Amino acid sequence: MRCAQFRTALSARLDGEPSGLPEVRLDKHVARCAGCRDWLTRAERLRGRVRAGAADGPSPEWSAGLLARLGEDRPGGRGPDDPRGVER
Repeated sequence: MRCAQFRTALSARLDGEPSGLPEVRLDKHVARCAGCRDWLTRAERLRGRVRAGAADGPSPEWSAGLLARLGEDRPGGRGPDDPRGVER
């Protein structure tokens, strides 16, 4: 079995889904494989960052920037707060 298959199983386990592999086999592989151990450490760190960011929600500055960029894509460059409304 290749590391990619173990990493898919580890990803599923991180997401609370069935890994598709016996847990003992998965744990033994991680204990022996430095590459998968490193991958798991980075995946756990990323999951923590994503969860922390999701709990806080986007900042007002980020939201304002996004809305401004969306407005740039509209015909005539009219943003969502443009008093002239949306062109049809």
